[in-house]
Amino acid sequence: MPLFRNASPETPKTSPTSSPSKRASRILFRSQSGSESGSPSKAPARAPQSPSKHKPLGIANVANIFIRMRRASDQAKPWHIESSSGEEPQSHPGVLEAVTSPAREPLRHTDIFICDGAVNVVQLLRATRNALMDAAGDIGANALVDEKWNCTICGPKHRPNGTFKVEISYTASATRSDRADPRRPVALDKVKGVPGLMTIVKRIAD
Repeated sequence: MPLFRNASPETPKTSPTSSPSKRASRILFRSQSGSESGSPSKAPARAPQSPSKHKPLGIANVANIFIRMRRASDQAKPWHIESSSGEEPQSHPGVLEAVTSPAREPLRHTDIFICDGAVNVVQLLRATRNALMDAAGDIGANALVDEKWNCTICGPKHRPNGTFKVEISYTASATRSDRADPRRPVALDKVKGVPGLMTIVKRIAD
């Protein structure tokens, strides 16, 4: 006798069928995927990538930036004021005509003034010319002829205390004259200064 006759008859194998719940989930999954694939989806637009902010600048680029900044600063405000007596030397009326000696000693003096608040060029020119008169007196002269001066005002650029640097160069010839020296510079009508109340902080003689 077969040992397993009393065993329960083997149930016929049926093809696996999907349960309603699994089928519904598959249909739901397909419908969602189908709707996503069927209709064109609008993906969020990506912002254009900006260049890296940490990109180092080359030496040439840095130099160009400084040059542009300097040009803009120079155009915004003139930092140099120049004035002069003119191309030709000048003499005060009457002094040259009353010269008693043919000898003339060329003299030259340069002063650098540090001024605060303003620049009174007339006063500075007078101080520089007085230095020439002192030198003329040391050699026996009493008058100046053939006078000429130049003045350059720099500032207050790059000067945190707001002071002005003024350079004055004065040339003349010392001589003797029967006419008293007027003790004032020539061509004062060509002076260009900075209005206001001037204080001389320092004077450097050359």
